[in-house]
Amino acid sequence: MNKSSGKQTGSALIYTGVCRLKSVVFVADIAKTPTITVEDNITAEGTNIKAFGRACGGTEAAGGAVNFIIKWTDEDNMICDNGIYATLSSADQGDYIIEYEIL
Repeated sequence: MNKSSGKQTGSALIYTGVCRLKSVVFVADIAKTPTITVEDNITAEGTNIKAFGRACGGTEAAGGAVNFIIKWTDEDNMICDNGIYATLSSADQGDYIIEYEIL
């Protein structure tokens, strides 16, 4: 069953248990460059990193954010044995949504 973290504005435990990471949508505020780290863990340990990215807010004159969406298929084998924990480098600079499948 696919689930979503909903819009997150800071570091958070997304899910506890075995699951498959499906996608990360990450946006930055104007003129900001926060990073996101997604781990196979229930805390931010930095040892089981599944995804890492930086969003760039660009400038208002240039139309704002340069953001990204990363999607994986079942064949990519993005299994998280322990859960999903996401670390946002600066809570006041961006937002994200993580999609995962409960296994």
